[in-house]
Amino acid sequence: MVVIFANIYCMVLNQVISEKLEKLRKEKRLGVYSLCKKAVISYETYRSIRTNKNKDIYLRTLLIILRTLEVSPEEFFSDPLFKSDEFDLDFK
Repeated sequence: MVVIFANIYCMVLNQVISEKLEKLRKEKRLGVYSLCKKAVISYETYRSIRTNKNKDIYLRTLLIILRTLEVSPEEFFSDPLFKSDEFDLDFK
């Protein structure tokens, strides 16, 4: 009997959000420091989001960043990444 294991890639909520934010930041050609200054958030806050260091991202912080990037929450969450069956909310 042969058993084949497939690696299923599950993305966690914070990872999806950070990847999407980074993609938008780069599309807008904003440096990390410039984004933080414009959004009036600390570099450490954004860095922790960017590197998936914090367990949860405050909605307020996310909305501030989205407003700074000139992206509506509807646009942000309409990304197919948020609709994937392999998406893990990580409620552990």
